Amino acid sequence: MAKKNSKVIRYRKPKSVNIGFLIFAFIFIYLAYSVIAYMVRDKVQFYEVGREVALVKDSTYTGLILRTEEVTTAQAAGYVNFYIREGNRASVNSVVYSLDENGQFTEMLTSNASDSSKLSHDNLSDLKRSLANFNLSYQNEQFVDVYDLKYTIDNKLLSFVSTNSLEDLEGLGIDTRFFRTVPAEKSGVIEYYTDGFEGFDAASVDASAFDKSKYERTDIRSSQAVESGAPVYKTITSEVWSILIPLTEEEAAAYRDVKSLDVTFPEKGLSTTVSFSVIAGADNGSYGKMDLSRFMVQFADQRYLEVEIHNSVKEGLKIPKSSVLEKEFYTVPIGYGTETEDGIIFNKESYSAEGTSVEMIQPTVYYATQDVYYLDPYELEGGLTLVKPDSNDRYTLGERAALKGVYNVNKGYAVFKQIEVMDENEEYLIVEKGTDYGIAVYDHILLDSRLAVEGDILY
Repeated sequence: MAKKNSKVIRYRKPKSVNIGFLIFAFIFIYLAYSVIAYMVRDKVQFYEVGREVALVKDSTYTGLILRTEEVTTAQAAGYVNFYIREGNRASVNSVVYSLDENGQFTEMLTSNASDSSKLSHDNLSDLKRSLANFNLSYQNEQFVDVYDLKYTIDNKLLSFVSTNSLEDLEGLGIDTRFFRTVPAEKSGVIEYYTDGFEGFDAASVDASAFDKSKYERTDIRSSQAVESGAPVYKTITSEVWSILIPLTEEEAAAYRDVKSLDVTFPEKGLSTTVSFSVIAGADNGSYGKMDLSRFMVQFADQRYLEVEIHNSVKEGLKIPKSSVLEKEFYTVPIGYGTETEDGIIFNKESYSAEGTSVEMIQPTVYYATQDVYYLDPYELEGGLTLVKPDSNDRYTLGERAALKGVYNVNKGYAVFKQIEVMDENEEYLIVEKGTDYGIAVYDHILLDSRLAVEGDILY
């Protein structure tokens, strides 16, 4: 057999690059990147401007009640018993309370208070009505109201018994030398509590007046012993009363020119229109003062009251707050522009070796007030000089101011449109309709203004 030649070298084929595979790999990587980038990036969404809507923003405050109240004090030491129900009106010379100096009459009343036979049918009906009303309005968070109810029932019960017994003092063996009845000196609504706000002047109000944790109220009960000169009851002598509410600086500015308001008292479901004014308090704070001539009796036993103010309805165009942005513009005095059929033109002063010349320019006007035009800083260079028509006055471009607006995307790219905010809540704004440089119903705007800049092509 022939011997194999060991000097033969095997030929190795050169490696070739598969262009088709590379192209396919590149396309795959690009598509994968595009899909992943699309999935992780923020999605551009649009919002269609809604029809004209009404946005009502109600505000609830805790108000301080002020009334014309006169406190009557005891003529001597002794036990007091009342004959006019709290919240009822007393006429002049009608008996309000009796003063029992030796306690004989009071002892008799106390021993008979639990005897239902001493109560008339009307007395029992009144007590049942008080309990039923309390049951309807009771809330666990206000358990302290139970004690107020107890005082009210005790007062009513002793008042019923004492009124019924007053008709036959001698038959009951009462020594009239130590017993007297006290008539009302003025007519008005009677209340058997004091709290230090009687005669309080609205101009003396400060923030501490609304701190309910520091509020102290003293109730006077039938059969209670009082010292000479101590408060016994008070008379509310006028149907006119006021409610004070604390205001922030923004609220005070908003209400400054308001003369009347529609309000509701949620506790009793009552609504009315009140006269309104903003006053300065003793602490230089701002407070709202509501003056009323109705419903005084319904709240005669209260010093604080929840008040819901129904603000004016604002009509306009509804847009989300997320669409709003601020953009800076050059401001130019209104006299430097000339209105033409094609828009507003300005005279720009130019300088060259041949001298000074004036040329007309027509930058985009984004907004105009009675005083200034707002021009896009990306269209003009700061420092250029504008010439006032028919005048030698010059204005150097440089001063800026910000406008609120949204990106209009009707044409597929972002265009800034100015807005005038009328009202707002937590999620939406109500903006003026029909403005020269603004938006209109059915316009499409960018839902999130952070996702684009002006001029971006979005679709």
